Amino acid sequence: MRKKTILEFAKIISGVFSNKEQALDNPKKFAHMQIHIRPLFLKTYKCFAFYSEQRYQHDIWNPYRQSINKLSQEKEIFILSNHEIEEKERFTGGALDISLLDNISKYKLSKKSGCSMIFRETDPGNFSGTIESGCKCYIQYGKDKTYVKSKVNVNKNSLMSEDSGYEIETDKKLWGSEFGPLIFKKLDNFDYFIDRNWC
Repeated sequence: MRKKTILEFAKIISGVFSNKEQALDNPKKFAHMQIHIRPLFLKTYKCFAFYSEQRYQHDIWNPYRQSINKLSQEKEIFILSNHEIEEKERFTGGALDISLLDNISKYKLSKKSGCSMIFRETDPGNFSGTIESGCKCYIQYGKDKTYVKSKVNVNKNSLMSEDSGYEIETDKKLWGSEFGPLIFKKLDNFDYFIDRNWC
């Protein structure tokens, strides 16, 4: 199996993803969501980086997750690190209107320790990702501090993800889907952007 380049993986992981079909088939189990993973200009952070915005389709101006993801490669492993953005509300809608991201590099980023996703190619064009080992990616869930487990499978056409949170002391599951992974289809990609600006 030929080793994929960082640009090839960037094309696969970026795009607009929707689980509309899954939500329509099982509306009581799955909400309709979209994930936007938009490549940023190399000059923005002097590395391969994405602006990520995740939201419920009925509430597009109130995303439940906004972050910067920086992409690196170590041999055959791709690492997608996770960074919080200062005053992230300023960039809401940047997934749809890239001009809103023009000044994003002026705002402080805070790397979320323990929260990088590690991807490996399992079959040609198919990648499996898990959160880095150690159970040290933390999210506050109400009054409880939980650690996160995350699994992602992605190819050029689709993305499947499953996140769950666990109580630190007991390993008891406190949040996450009870009905299996979210299944997203890619609606749009940014191949043209990566070819032109990332090479």
